[in-house]
Amino acid sequence: MKRQHNQTGILQASRRSTRQALSLLTIAMALAVSSAASAAQIWIAPAATKVRPLTAVPAQAPAAASIAAAKNEFEAFQVVVTGPATGVSMAFDGLSDGQGHTISGRDVVLYREALINIANQSGGDGATGWWPDALVPDVDPIVSEKRNAFPFDVPAGENRAVYVDVHVPADAPAGKYTGTVVVSGGASAQVPVTLTVWDFSVPSTSTLRTAFGITWNGPCAGHGDGSCSNVAYEQALRARYVQAALDNHVSVSVPVSSVPVSSTGAADWSAFDTYGGPFMDGAANTRLKSAQLTSVQIYGPASGAAVKGWSDHFKAKGWFPRLFNYICDEPPLTCQWSDIPGRIAESRAGDPGVTVLLTSQPYAAAANGVSGIDLFVAVINYLEDRPGTSLASSQRARWPSNIWLYQGCMSFGCSGVSPGVDATGSTGWPSYAIDTDATRNRALEWMSYIFDGTGELYYEMTQSYFGGDPWVSQVAFGGNGDGTLFYPGTTAKIGGQTEIPVESLRLKGIRDGMEDYELLHLAATLGQGAQAKQIALGVYPHAYQGVTTPAALDSARAQLATLILHALGKDAPPTEQNGSSPCTTTGCQSSSSAPQTASATFMFPSGGCSSTGFQSASWIAVAIALVAGLRRRLSAARGR
Repeated sequence: MKRQHNQTGILQASRRSTRQALSLLTIAMALAVSSAASAAQIWIAPAATKVRPLTAVPAQAPAAASIAAAKNEFEAFQVVVTGPATGVSMAFDGLSDGQGHTISGRDVVLYREALINIANQSGGDGATGWWPDALVPDVDPIVSEKRNAFPFDVPAGENRAVYVDVHVPADAPAGKYTGTVVVSGGASAQVPVTLTVWDFSVPSTSTLRTAFGITWNGPCAGHGDGSCSNVAYEQALRARYVQAALDNHVSVSVPVSSVPVSSTGAADWSAFDTYGGPFMDGAANTRLKSAQLTSVQIYGPASGAAVKGWSDHFKAKGWFPRLFNYICDEPPLTCQWSDIPGRIAESRAGDPGVTVLLTSQPYAAAANGVSGIDLFVAVINYLEDRPGTSLASSQRARWPSNIWLYQGCMSFGCSGVSPGVDATGSTGWPSYAIDTDATRNRALEWMSYIFDGTGELYYEMTQSYFGGDPWVSQVAFGGNGDGTLFYPGTTAKIGGQTEIPVESLRLKGIRDGMEDYELLHLAATLGQGAQAKQIALGVYPHAYQGVTTPAALDSARAQLATLILHALGKDAPPTEQNGSSPCTTTGCQSSSSAPQTASATFMFPSGGCSSTGFQSASWIAVAIALVAGLRRRLSAARGR
């Protein structure tokens, strides 16, 4: 009886222990599920999208990045951390083809995407709330100083993105390059990166000319000295803005703030040649080696004597084809139509060969008695409007053969400009607004090719530097970010020792569009113009349809690369039944039309190793081992 009683007690104790162990297992599993719900996730997004804090993680978000580019071209992708996570940092040493060729240094830059809160949406398809825009570099590519991009925190259930920018050196051999973005801190991952380098190159100096304005004291105002009282400092600061713009294939049309020629023709070119000359000659320290400004406007007095002074100097320097005289911007908003003939006469008296530019329609100029304009600049809205409007279908035949394009506040609905221009709720047009789809920021360059434009103009890049803090608000003319493509990179804001311009996501979109144009143009010069035009129309079929997808952009680029390689006799081995190259970049992989199976990386906020599962699985293993041990103990007790 005593033996039986002892066995019964042992069995009861073992059962209690088993129940306790099972309870522990249940708790451990609950902790694992809870940890899974709160662990950081790391995923990849294409460059042509804007990852907002509450953007839903795609169901099959890629965990690896794949990009493709020509030689001397930039390509980017985004590494996104969905929180919670604290103290997150990233590093990317570069890429290698495994044969001794690497891409590193200034050719690889990581940027933390800073957020700006939009209070009132731009047009009919903008949106309020937080948007990514300013790109704070880890090590800036302008003066190579360490900045405060890292570390950063990510609240639970929110996203923060890092823009990974790669420039393919012009002399990089074609082929496959691989590397790894290392995510550390409160989130951890090893993100594989694959770059395909196509066997052709794009030029450093853009084929599509640009003329983007920066007011003479714009950088000064953003960096705390609106009067530009420290002239030498301001000139050097402005040169850094010109450098940053040129590395995004954008030419600042007023590269130096000081006016070199007086109304009488008296000239002092020392400042212009010192600070602007390197950008004219391709001798500046740009990432795009030997890149040159494509356009410079006559600024200051525009008398006949002043125009002659500009013309003489630019001819002596070999810069003359890039000089233009901006006669008037959108008459009658900034000047009267009656003012224009006299201005043209002054310009012709100084040098009849100087290009005279006007932002207006040729038929409007003719109706107001204006002739003698060399270059008209067309707002995209006037080249093709929606069905049922007076400008429905392509209006290109009404314009001269040589035109430039621009987009302005009409893309979202102007405010306070003019009764004939102001509108509300505009949608779909190419736009540089912050709260727009990223593919709209990139659309105008495709449309420049579609409408046979040879250049693009934009009125200003520092507009919001004069109306408060651009890091807080950039409202202008009814939109967010109109006229502002930079942020003032003061040392108080981004760290480091030297103040620099901080680029925006929108500026990167323009850069990518400029490079897309190079592919289209190169295909055309190789006899593939008709095919290139059809590819472009497949991405942006109408001027008012400035929204597409990253997959469509990447697929079109792959098609253009195939055309170019074929025309050069460098066909890649066919990998599809139709013999064309497939689109394997992150943009296509992220598309619902080309899904990719990916395992997301999760992480406890407290740190530790990364994995494709939950780190709390170790707790489950401990509990299971405990249960197994107790069951063995119970079996042994029953056997006694």
